[in-house]
Amino acid sequence: MNSRIFTGMGLALALGACATMPQPNAALETARAAVHTAEADPNVNKYAPLDLDRARKDLSIAEDASLHHKDVEVDQPAYLATQNARLAQAHAAAKADDARVAAGQIERDQIMLTARTRDADNAKQSATNARAVADVALNQRDKATEETARVQAELDALKATPTPRGMVLTLGDVLFDTGRAELKSGATRKVDQLAQFLMEHPDRRVQIDGFTDSVGTDSYNEDLSQRRADAVKAALINRGIEPSRIGTEGYGKAYPVANNNDSGGRQLNRRVEVVIGGNNGTAIAPRSGI
Repeated sequence: MNSRIFTGMGLALALGACATMPQPNAALETARAAVHTAEADPNVNKYAPLDLDRARKDLSIAEDASLHHKDVEVDQPAYLATQNARLAQAHAAAKADDARVAAGQIERDQIMLTARTRDADNAKQSATNARAVADVALNQRDKATEETARVQAELDALKATPTPRGMVLTLGDVLFDTGRAELKSGATRKVDQLAQFLMEHPDRRVQIDGFTDSVGTDSYNEDLSQRRADAVKAALINRGIEPSRIGTEGYGKAYPVANNNDSGGRQLNRRVEVVIGGNNGTAIAPRSGI
């Protein structure tokens, strides 16, 4: 009789112990895994340390709640830790892509600088040869060359490139916040340079064309590209440029200059192009082609 009583009591104690053992919390386990994965990503530590720090703090709160058996308070910080860890990886990946694009731009700028230096050297040699031919011709050519060189130097400072429509100055999407049409403060220097050039050459017109990447609807992209072009126009008007000298057009996702399948290509497609017309004051030809 006594042995059966003790056996029953032992079984009850064992069952009670099992019932009080803490069960794994799925949200907490997911959060731990997500934070661990983010910590192992070298890009996260380099480009998104603040996001990772928030994820760690949220995980710590969830761990503390679990330690004190406050299960009802575990899920929310665990969920936030998971989301912030994943957000850290997403931000880090995007910034790593941007860094690769920037590195490519530096290389392209160096190639362009080398080409301009070579052209300048060739022009200098041509001028030297011309001086040996005739003093009168030299004086006339010097005046024309000086003016051309001055204008070219101004266009070079703007990083404008020649096209059949005129010299084109490209303003990248870094001058605008994502999805916004207001010029950021970083655009001031570029717009000031363009306005100064137009003030010194009152016979030249400009055509401002806005473009987006392929993300979003056609109507949204066309509207955003038009508003961005109009924002650049407004900035020039505020600096004293006559509105009649400025045309604008929003093309949305049309006329991409890079592949929209990756973030680097999409960044290059999000742009505003300013076409600077010739010195004869004629209207700038409309854009055509693909």
